[in-house]
Amino acid sequence: MADDRFDLAQNRLDETMRKAQAGEDRELARWIREDGMRFAMVLAGLLRLVKVHALDNDAFTKPTADFISIQRELIEKLGAIHLVAVDDQSYLNDVRLRFDERGEAEGMSSLLKRHGVGGVSFHSVLTRPEVAHLVEAWAGDPDPESPRKALARTLDEAGLKSVQVFGVFRFRMQGEEKGGEYTAADVEYVLDRSRGAVTDAWDNMGHGRLPNPLPLRRAVTEMLEGGIAGSTLWEDWETSSRHGAHSTRVARLALLIGNALDLSEAQLQDLGVAAVFHDVGYAAREGADPATGHPGYAPPFERHGAAGARLLLRQRGFHEARVHRLLAVMEHHESYDSRRGKPSLFGRIIRICEDYDNLTYSEECRYSPAVALTYMSGMVGTEYDPILFQLFLNQVGAFPPGTLLELSDGREVRSEGLCRGPDTFSRPLCVVVREDDGTIPPERIEVDLAEADVRVRRVIA
Repeated sequence: MADDRFDLAQNRLDETMRKAQAGEDRELARWIREDGMRFAMVLAGLLRLVKVHALDNDAFTKPTADFISIQRELIEKLGAIHLVAVDDQSYLNDVRLRFDERGEAEGMSSLLKRHGVGGVSFHSVLTRPEVAHLVEAWAGDPDPESPRKALARTLDEAGLKSVQVFGVFRFRMQGEEKGGEYTAADVEYVLDRSRGAVTDAWDNMGHGRLPNPLPLRRAVTEMLEGGIAGSTLWEDWETSSRHGAHSTRVARLALLIGNALDLSEAQLQDLGVAAVFHDVGYAAREGADPATGHPGYAPPFERHGAAGARLLLRQRGFHEARVHRLLAVMEHHESYDSRRGKPSLFGRIIRICEDYDNLTYSEECRYSPAVALTYMSGMVGTEYDPILFQLFLNQVGAFPPGTLLELSDGREVRSEGLCRGPDTFSRPLCVVVREDDGTIPPERIEVDLAEADVRVRRVIA
């Protein structure tokens, strides 16, 4: 039974990936699949060979040469190699590798997981000594506390700065139905994955590496699997990355509008990835000079859209998802009534979501969610698409998640639920933060304003 559920989950996610790749260059996808399988199998062979032979053994000569040759071909055409293993499935640059024997894919996953790794990227062709360092690092005993971080440190100390390792990816189980709520631990996992993926993407492109949208697509898929309207998905979790948190919040809001538009699952994935990439232009370093060590500086506001598009254009090939990302990055600050014409759908959606997030999370002038909606409503038809803004308003309600309210009975509550329908537009699900006598509740107390005999007296913040 468990195997059946797992197979169903894999097939479902594979189908969404197939739909998202429907507009991709088929010849390029076929070439990636064929050479990607060769690359993965030679790499797996090298990692296994070290278990029975010393690195200076002649047995490594041919597979090392083959690995370098295939790597060179892939990097010349793709610019970078992103290999990801998810249980018994493997992907190379968003294309699923279809091994003849299922055990070969499972073997790749187990080889990577040994060090807590789910994916590895190569940004330049390795030399023979570097291949030996790579194999030697993987052959070492995993660190019991932080295996992936220890491996990354070993690779860096060996001079393999063009090799990057990622955390383990996972499938959601079929039983975790779309629309169901995650537990708090699941939410933390998903949101941390999202922010981590965004931060990694920014850091990579800031260092001249090519974008890898697959980890972001995985994170977006998990948000959709858990039900983006679930109240726990709107709790705030600590993060060390400001842009990672911002982009994740914007993606969540964009997916709400996308759901209201009845976009397909593949389109929602594309929208979510476009949303997390929308501000990536700030990762560009203008004026950087490697010869002098000058790190450069982020482009100003008026140039970050074009800078982001240039970064994303470094990804080879053209397909529908990539075009959506490029348009969203360039147009997410365009006005609805722009003289240059109406922005793309994703650009119009992200414009609403980003402005709302900036207004409610700005360090300089932070608005209450309810006040932010009021402020934005005055620019509907000029800055914002009227239909999309109404859909957004219908989703978040009059008192969006995070709004601090005073009730008619004197209690202070914070809304944490989205609008559940027309009758609950101004009656959200809330949690008590302060009793009528000023005390803080010792435990969580929920108040559903759609059922409680109280009303909202005023918006506090």
